[in-house]
Amino acid sequence: MRLKRLVVLANSYKKKPGRCVAGRELGEVYAAGKWIRPISNEPEGELLPRHMKTEDGSPLQVLDIMDVPIGEYAEDKIHPEDWFIDNANPWRRVNKLAAKNLVALEEKPRDLWMDPATRADRATPAFLIKRIKHQSLYLIRPTDFRAVLTNDFNPFEGRNQQKRRARFTYRGQDYSLGLTDPLFIGKYAAKFPAPDKPAIVVRPRCGDHCLLCVSLTPVFNGYHYKVVAAVLELP
Repeated sequence: MRLKRLVVLANSYKKKPGRCVAGRELGEVYAAGKWIRPISNEPEGELLPRHMKTEDGSPLQVLDIMDVPIGEYAEDKIHPEDWFIDNANPWRRVNKLAAKNLVALEEKPRDLWMDPATRADRATPAFLIKRIKHQSLYLIRPTDFRAVLTNDFNPFEGRNQQKRRARFTYRGQDYSLGLTDPLFIGKYAAKFPAPDKPAIVVRPRCGDHCLLCVSLTPVFNGYHYKVVAAVLELP
């Protein structure tokens, strides 16, 4: 059995009841290394409850430092962080990262996968596969961050559709991305407006004093969509 020690920086909603878990690999002195995204053999690599059993039986939490049993490297060029889990062994909780240490993990990419051929909330496989030193996860600091909840009629589906979007600016570019962080949703964005009523705009108590874990989804209808998988409030 091989173990990878990582600090969990996202435990986000995926296709129910699945989750997407991701974090940074840690060395013996907690120096942050590469991103790791443990995946399963499910259709989109999602982790089900049976894939995330811990030795002490308690649920996985963001900022937990875990020893994760892993198997083979997934060799996915667009998701280079992906490793298959070893489902025969439980995850072991080692410690918890203090929120004050999050600042040291902030990343400053030039942009968030800005594909000139499409909209800012997605990118094509052809664009992503050509990127040098590509990664599909970032931990960035936004400005003008807020959550926007809508419940509007979708003419293509013939029904009202509820959406949660994380809107923010990063290096002069405005983004409106899907929001999949269970903790943030439960705390700030659980209730949608009534059908066809004005959007609810939520500005969290932390304001812009936070980091966002931004991730690329698996391909869907020809695109990899960008989502905010975690909102990490800074102390």
